[in-house]
Amino acid sequence: MIGGRTDPVGKAEEELHRLFPGERDLSGATAWAAETLRDAGVDATSAPLRSVRVLRRAERRLSAVTARYLVETVSDRPQGSRRRESGSPHLE
Repeated sequence: MIGGRTDPVGKAEEELHRLFPGERDLSGATAWAAETLRDAGVDATSAPLRSVRVLRRAERRLSAVTARYLVETVSDRPQGSRRRESGSPHLE
């Protein structure tokens, strides 16, 4: 559906629950992402796009949205912090 409202945070959390079963708070997924980025020598705060690529290369089943969710979680940025309340996210 074009222009429909989606919940990217909810979709990312659902995907992570499938990839990391048995975790309620996704702490294991966050720890995995932090360790993967640390091992690659990438800082999620200063290089978010590179961080997304590193995570997706390490785990091919991650969608871009879910990888971004993890990067924002690892860098302690609020989810959707750059997103406007209304309008298309592509027009930012």
